[in-house]
Amino acid sequence: VEPDPNQLRWLPFTIPKSTDKKVDFVAGLHTICGAGNSKSRNGIAVHMYTCNTSMADRCFNNSDGDFLIVPQQGEILVTTEFGKMMVEPNEICVIQQGMRFSVDVFGETR
Repeated sequence: VEPDPNQLRWLPFTIPKSTDKKVDFVAGLHTICGAGNSKSRNGIAVHMYTCNTSMADRCFNNSDGDFLIVPQQGEILVTTEFGKMMVEPNEICVIQQGMRFSVDVFGETR
């Protein structure tokens, strides 16, 4: 087998145009893979998101574990019970288990 010098990675999900369909952070979550056992509360899941509108009058609560958000494109404003965090591409945001949060976007983001 010949080695491939090109970087291999997931192809990004397409972001729907806001004129066609409004998709917020929760509606735009896609589960890629997971490992472990949910009954024993031991494991991991990997999700990707695409969104084009903010979470208006909505919040999200992940009771399964901590949530790590790493934006690839576009800024997001994460509002938690403790305050607000502006997160840009190449930055991370960690939200603790059981914390309610909402995500505001400024255009198309993933």
